[in-house]
Amino acid sequence: MPMIASPFLRVGLVWLAMVVVWLLLGQVQQMIGGTSGYSLGGHVTGAILATAIAVPMIVFARRGLDGKTVESLGLVLSPAAIRPFLIGAVAFLVPSALGFAVVLGLGWAGIAPGASLGEILLFVPMLAVLVFLYEALPEELAFRGYIQTNLESRLGYWGAIGAQAMLFALWGAALWAVAAGGIAWDRFAMFFFMGLVLGMVRAITGSVWAAIGLHVAFQTVAQLLLNTGRGHFEIAGAEMLQLVALGIVPFSLAAMIAEFLNARTTE
Repeated sequence: MPMIASPFLRVGLVWLAMVVVWLLLGQVQQMIGGTSGYSLGGHVTGAILATAIAVPMIVFARRGLDGKTVESLGLVLSPAAIRPFLIGAVAFLVPSALGFAVVLGLGWAGIAPGASLGEILLFVPMLAVLVFLYEALPEELAFRGYIQTNLESRLGYWGAIGAQAMLFALWGAALWAVAAGGIAWDRFAMFFFMGLVLGMVRAITGSVWAAIGLHVAFQTVAQLLLNTGRGHFEIAGAEMLQLVALGIVPFSLAAMIAEFLNARTTE
């Protein structure tokens, strides 16, 4: 028997805890890196703390509040997790490459390296690990794992996907409102659309690892190109690059690609 009977109350508590944890992580990063811009030390510290705090919190909520196992959220720790993780990553990377080809080919944006190829290649694996620890694992376990699973018991398949996407967007908007002093509606829309697609990918594959794979691929590419504080790339037309190659094209096609790959690999 669950400690708290209402899944809506359990979801609300976890959502609020995610807001508090990420606000505290922001403060920690600011203390380490200051306000001058990107700090690798702050990024590493934030990533370690995000997983160290949020993942045990979700495990406790699932076992203590729900009376169920973490595996029932779709996060199985075994070699079998590699397949859905790769499905999620490929579901983003393939259409994103198409988007980059269109944007760069039409001259809507330009990309020039700001560091040596060796330096960039050495940094990419580190960045992917930081993204996994800071964003992908804790966020997907919370929203596409705990929250979506709980809501599906009451709202059904599509209701749960839509509701968790709305909560994901509200979470992002709340963090932005505290940090910037106002609500950015474009950021709210981005989080909602992203949450919808991640929720569909998780539902299609039955695994949170697929959503984690997509999240890692997206954030790694986006942060590598768009974080000017690190100086790995100089971007002309960053808005169009972000809108088309990192947004509309990959997130419009990701769920269909994930469904195709999932069907092919389970035959």
